[in-house]
Amino acid sequence: MIETSLWTGPEPSAAVDACRVEFELDGKRLELDAVDVSELPFERATAVREFPAWRGKRHYSGSLWMEGVRGHVAFESLAERLCLIELDRDPRVTGVASQPMWIRWGDGSPREHAPDYFVRLSDGTGALIDVRPRERIDDAARVQFDRTAIFCRIQGWRYAVYAPDSPIRDANLRFLLRYREPRWRSAEITARAAGFRGALGALADVIDDGDRAEAFGRAYALMWSGQIIADLEQPLSPRSAVTWRGEL
Repeated sequence: MIETSLWTGPEPSAAVDACRVEFELDGKRLELDAVDVSELPFERATAVREFPAWRGKRHYSGSLWMEGVRGHVAFESLAERLCLIELDRDPRVTGVASQPMWIRWGDGSPREHAPDYFVRLSDGTGALIDVRPRERIDDAARVQFDRTAIFCRIQGWRYAVYAPDSPIRDANLRFLLRYREPRWRSAEITARAAGFRGALGALADVIDDGDRAEAFGRAYALMWSGQIIADLEQPLSPRSAVTWRGEL
């Protein structure tokens, strides 16, 4: 998901060096120059702001258990929840923190921004992610995202803007979420599915041990892990075309 949502932004300029970063780690609230924060473990950061609440609020907030990081991560909207579901499918993700920092620019027009997530990957690299439905990315948002992209480039991090716009993909991922539990995985079943190409129902036939519902569940688990791929922009059914991708 990170690679498909990268926001490159313009080339950095000298003015960017003026920004400061406020964050909380291990119970200590600090503010440092941007040049001093690139190696900090922001995946352990405490959220720098609380989610606002008011009567009639339309956003849905809560927390999602992420199997990959073995912990709950907060979300402020259904779009953010979907972002976390996407991240939980990525085996490279080892840590995620919500609202990890305030970035403050003081280059003559003071501005601040709290990105939605910091993500740590298994190779040690970091990424910041903002979540914004595509129809809500206006000129002001683009300016903010460009500034954040430049900040990340200087830190040596990646920067992504996750802009969900597919209700079908949303529904498919929420459905597959229930099949991420280890009980659905089996080395024997994975071996039987290796090299498969065809309909989802036919894959269930290949891995069926006498319980049809169980066979589909194991097929969905392979889909969740990405070992079996399908077009998640289309409704899933036994006729869905699926293809073996392999061990990740």
